[in-house]
Amino acid sequence: MKKTEEKTKKISITSPFSTKARKTERTAVAVLMHWMRNIIKDKGIELGMPDVETIGDDRKMPDAVIYESRKSQNILCVIEVKPPYYDVFNEKELKEPARKKATTRKAKYFAVTNFKRLIWYNTEKVNSIKPEEEQIVEKYLLSEIENLDNLEHTKYSESIKRELESFLLKLYNVYSGKESEPKLAVDEFLVFRLQEKINRLSVYYNRIIEDYCGKDPSFYSKIKRWFLEQNWSFTGQIEELEKVARQTAYLLVNKILFYNLLYAKRPQELDILKIDDGITRGSLLQKILQAYFEDALNIDYETIFTTDFIDNIAFPKEKEVVEEIKDLIKILNRYDFSTLGYDVIGKIFEKLIPFKERHNLGQYFTNSNVVDLILSFCLNHEDDILFDPSCGAGTFLVRAYQHKKLLNQRLSHEEILETLWGTDIAKFPAHLATINLAINDLGVDKNYPNILQEDFFTLLAGREGFEPEKWRKARAKTLGVDVREIYYPRWFDAIVGNPPYTRQEEISKISPDDAEYKNKLIEKALLDVNGERLASIGKRAGIYTYFFVHGTKFLKDKGFFGFIVSNSWLDVEYGKELQKFFLENYKIIAIIESKIERWFEEADINTCIVVLQKCRDEVERNENYVRFVYLKKPLEDFIPPAGDTWEMQVKRFQAVKEFKKTILAHINFYENEDFRIFPKKQKELWEEGYNIDEKMYAGEKWGKYIRAPEIFFKILKKGKDKFIPLKSIAEIRRGFT
Repeated sequence: MKKTEEKTKKISITSPFSTKARKTERTAVAVLMHWMRNIIKDKGIELGMPDVETIGDDRKMPDAVIYESRKSQNILCVIEVKPPYYDVFNEKELKEPARKKATTRKAKYFAVTNFKRLIWYNTEKVNSIKPEEEQIVEKYLLSEIENLDNLEHTKYSESIKRELESFLLKLYNVYSGKESEPKLAVDEFLVFRLQEKINRLSVYYNRIIEDYCGKDPSFYSKIKRWFLEQNWSFTGQIEELEKVARQTAYLLVNKILFYNLLYAKRPQELDILKIDDGITRGSLLQKILQAYFEDALNIDYETIFTTDFIDNIAFPKEKEVVEEIKDLIKILNRYDFSTLGYDVIGKIFEKLIPFKERHNLGQYFTNSNVVDLILSFCLNHEDDILFDPSCGAGTFLVRAYQHKKLLNQRLSHEEILETLWGTDIAKFPAHLATINLAINDLGVDKNYPNILQEDFFTLLAGREGFEPEKWRKARAKTLGVDVREIYYPRWFDAIVGNPPYTRQEEISKISPDDAEYKNKLIEKALLDVNGERLASIGKRAGIYTYFFVHGTKFLKDKGFFGFIVSNSWLDVEYGKELQKFFLENYKIIAIIESKIERWFEEADINTCIVVLQKCRDEVERNENYVRFVYLKKPLEDFIPPAGDTWEMQVKRFQAVKEFKKTILAHINFYENEDFRIFPKKQKELWEEGYNIDEKMYAGEKWGKYIRAPEIFFKILKKGKDKFIPLKSIAEIRRGFT
């Protein structure tokens, strides 16, 4: 964005003299009824045709009614309609008018819609004031339309027609007795309600952010700064501002939801969260809510309840936003979380962020098959202390939790949490990781995941291992009266994860103001405790290479390292230093690629799994076989799907272990229709890459052991006395790209 003014959202005001036809609420309802009539006719549904009923005894006219049959005058369902900017759960403008009209007309059902959602109610259950999830028969996601002028655009009309067809078929089948009324599970309904609230808040926040960015340069600078702190590039595009808006909404909803959970667990320490109806100012609402959150911070959960710039966006001066937040609190206050069941609450947190939304929020969730395969190599005992230095939303840590539980069902939640550690530079993923670990057992009191929002490269390691000063300070701020002793591991048994793939040279583009500081910090990661260089890695290398080097300082001897990273290091110039570092410090257990499956959500990144075991014994390293593995089928062909039942979890766990054993069983070349394994002794890899004249390791292309056909190696073997390396007769330089 060259000028902030360019991104200011223009407000379009309809001219009173305009001749352009625009859809009113009434004309849009007519279109809706036309579609429903066609569906009933074309699909042969034995319902009466939707119509606009004349004014009844109550002097109120419903937007539409559906009769029990073509010949009947008995109304089966009353439909109330409002434009898209209305909340579909609006009591005053939608639900209550529809209920009254349905009651007067003795209609068994009524429905409300804003062209985005349709909610189908049972009139009797609403009148009996049943819990909201029992009042609702079913819910339908019609579209994401905002402007009724676009109603007949295919983008919206097709999805609306499809959902209307589902509604009408279900309405007939339930009324005729062919099906029973569906029952909404509490967690499913509450997730839906919360997601709708997040959607509405996001729309408000997005408009406010765009407006502020256009009017206030200092606000725009703060947004840019916040992006850089998340390690994201910022160009000022509308999509980036939408990401801020949605994160703001999710963070607020998560905080309020988690506070309600804590209150249910600790009513003697916390007050029930209530907001006076008279509160209309965002600043006052923020102070009141933050006072509640401060009480929660006295228990712990810094990564959930602390605030930063983005949290302030959640409380603007606009009265409509304040009302939305107050309504959110009222929705949650309808539920007694102490009786709801912690498994149900856990499902709510799990489902709150739809999978397709995660990418839009900047979160990349590593494929669970990849995670479990890495853990099968790296996590070998229930007592192993595991660390993910770029934990994101905690996928590796959550799966490690499940692996440990499978190893020993008697392990308590607290015992497992004390062996799992994670850091992430950004607030939102650290916030999610904390929640995702905590919800594994919400019934316990001591539920404190070891997650720190911190740049991994600021963590220090000395001669005695991990120097946990950062963790100690972070925890000291959050503990209340009952200070607990925390065991900080000096060494980790395993380091796993999916580190960033950004190149060091790109930091200046992402964060030009911080480039010098960041580069120095990362360069320092290459030094040992005495200031001596552990590896010489060029700036073209991905940041993940520095994670390998810095992570080594925290890993105990015989400990395991398992990352999924870009596979470029296998064959490019900067990869030789990483090869050398691995050969001098580790037994390289396996390097795994897939021929047909991308394991990273970014489509232009080819990845490989790297599994290492730290080893100080040179003889042992030299005799180790490196297994270069090339998978010809997707991992799901080797690993059964994850399931909720104990039997499915055990089956998956055993299958992953068996696949690991298959990989490690081979010391000779092996290939079948499923995979190829090329074992190679580390000593041979060192010798191939060692330059005798320069007396240094010069590197070799390792990708050939994964991807080159077997005939390639047969030719090399037969002509070994006739071939010489190109580098021995010519100087090889990297070309311009």
